[in-house]
Amino acid sequence: MLFGSSDEKRFVLGYDLGDKVSQISYLASDADMPETLSVLAGAELYNIPTVLCKRNEVNQWFYGKEAVRHIEDGDGVAVTGLVAAARTGKAVVVGDAEYDPIALLTLFIKRSLSLLAMELSLDNVDAIMFTTKSLDHRMVQVLNAVTSALELKTQNVFYQSHEESFYNYMLYQPEDLMHHSILACDYDLDDLHVYEMNLNHNTTPVVATIDVKSFDDLRLPNEEFPKEAPLFHKTCERLDDEFLTIMQKVCEDRIVSTVFLLGDGFKEKWPKRSLEFLCRTRRVFQGNNMFSKGASIAARERINPSDNSKKYVFLGEDKLKSNLGMKLLKCGTEVYYALLDAGANWYEAGAQLEIIMDPSGILNIEVTPLTGKMPKMVQLYLDGLEKRPEGTTRLRITLFMNSVSEVAVKVQDLGFGELFPSTGKVWEQVIEL
Repeated sequence: MLFGSSDEKRFVLGYDLGDKVSQISYLASDADMPETLSVLAGAELYNIPTVLCKRNEVNQWFYGKEAVRHIEDGDGVAVTGLVAAARTGKAVVVGDAEYDPIALLTLFIKRSLSLLAMELSLDNVDAIMFTTKSLDHRMVQVLNAVTSALELKTQNVFYQSHEESFYNYMLYQPEDLMHHSILACDYDLDDLHVYEMNLNHNTTPVVATIDVKSFDDLRLPNEEFPKEAPLFHKTCERLDDEFLTIMQKVCEDRIVSTVFLLGDGFKEKWPKRSLEFLCRTRRVFQGNNMFSKGASIAARERINPSDNSKKYVFLGEDKLKSNLGMKLLKCGTEVYYALLDAGANWYEAGAQLEIIMDPSGILNIEVTPLTGKMPKMVQLYLDGLEKRPEGTTRLRITLFMNSVSEVAVKVQDLGFGELFPSTGKVWEQVIEL
């Protein structure tokens, strides 16, 4: 069912899976902007600690804030680092027993999704987008294993990085925020991650790119503010000075129109001089649920694209940055056939088609980068292709990506019915982008 195609209210979810805390946002079919699930009704407490706790002596598990409470009370064993453990794949020892890390992460996500019962039924969810700080090949494998074990009601389950969730969040922001560079500063009392989004308005669609820099200058011991007042104020001043220096350097030689301050690190309101500097010629917003909101927007865009998603294309690290296509004859007229579109996640990009081959034995694939590089024509020579009467050589062409910069092309001879059986020949080539 298409999002919003029924009279019943439908939802899409954005799940921000973090090493320390996670969040869930939801977007209703009749709403313009997402809401974020609060772990306490009536409060803006969005963070669900990414923690499990197994009660001592019994097989009883707690998650999130309840797990933290039992750990602090000393009546259970803490299981932290769930995402990191799932990535390594090594068994996790809890007490005297070993547990599969994928099963533990699945348990945490399943329990945290149950919180949504206060707001909506999972039966009414049309799509879920999981977002994580980094989305490499291994993280995709972990998420595939977890979502498969979750047995979700919807088939529309997607993944993306924090960069792309930032981009999707901006798609639903007023256009006047999109004219120049946009910064998102994510600080959790450990590292500061600065996401810089730039838009190239000279291309159609407008190409968005995001550069990420990490700084450890604001790192606090034990990731907490000191309790003593004099030391607390001294820490705040140091953070303010360090952040001001970083922001002055980041904003140098460029026009930054908008800045978002994200994460619990900014909760203590310590930015003073740095905030003065940022507010001089820029709009500054503070919050900590951008990534989960952006993920829910992305989930809606995947199943029901808006006009904005056609106007912009995001070329992140894990995105295909070129259009690939071929010229084919259709009813005697040469037409362009798109094979792979720029902006697709490389691990999801793929195509398959069947063609009637001309006698030349050469396939021409056009590669058109959206990054400013020159277009190129890649030729595949089908050596040893069976000579047959014109119009009787049927081929299957399959494309998939080995990495963000490598497209694998496989061509199979299908023959032509009983007249010309298939030779079983296969040609393979890798296109470097």
